[in-house]
Amino acid sequence: MQAADIDRSAAFYHEAFGLRIIPTPLKNRRWLDLGNGLALHILDGRTTPKPSNRNEHLALHVDDLATVIAWLDRHGRVWTDLAGTPHTMQLRFDGVRQIYAQDPDGYWLEIGDARGTAPR
Repeated sequence: MQAADIDRSAAFYHEAFGLRIIPTPLKNRRWLDLGNGLALHILDGRTTPKPSNRNEHLALHVDDLATVIAWLDRHGRVWTDLAGTPHTMQLRFDGVRQIYAQDPDGYWLEIGDARGTAPR
């Protein structure tokens, strides 16, 4: 992902989702541990806003959706359902509760709890 301010973006993902920042000697990027061998790479250089399209998003499952929502609320971040209704959670077909929010650079995030009713 390309960001206007990599430190601001890394702090957002670290604080809102608890992602561990992975040390890197590269000055123009930040890496965050998504778990299970996956990482989010944030690179500097974004000069234009990300076009707003909820259908283009990064999906994250969290253990405690209420904690993420509380963090978003404390930091004045708007969260919605897929239709864009503010402060509205939706229930997916498999029982996962989910919301949508944007990161500091406008990337859409689908944030769902990990407690869906469908077998995994």
